[in-house]
Amino acid sequence: MKLPEIGDRITTAEALELCRHYGLDYLVVRIESAPDRYKDWKFDGCSGLPDELMGLFTGCKWEDITYHCCLPHDLAYGYGELGNKTERKDVDEKFYSDLVTKADMHKWVAAAFLAAVRVGGAEALGQSFSWGFAHKPV
Repeated sequence: MKLPEIGDRITTAEALELCRHYGLDYLVVRIESAPDRYKDWKFDGCSGLPDELMGLFTGCKWEDITYHCCLPHDLAYGYGELGNKTERKDVDEKFYSDLVTKADMHKWVAAAFLAAVRVGGAEALGQSFSWGFAHKPV
């Protein structure tokens, strides 16, 4: 599967394929049950940070962070069930685990990333990367 480049627009159909690729079966079921509920979105890599610089800062390969950790996390955030704080917490803890195991990031750096997504990704903030960002407005 061809993974998106930073700046690419992700359609709902493409998101479904990406969810399948990453084994996010619960999201596949959710999206397939109501595809019209979702909008296209722009893949920005690891939201809020220049990916290449992040690699230098962390000592990890930025591609591992972006494609093994941030993109699956973005999919889970984009199609997360609105208002579901337990699901969001689980997704964020998986992100931390992926940073440590898939990108070989030091735990203290991964903990800083976890803290940043817990604060910055809050649904109430309504940012382009907040929980549930691929949902169309009701």
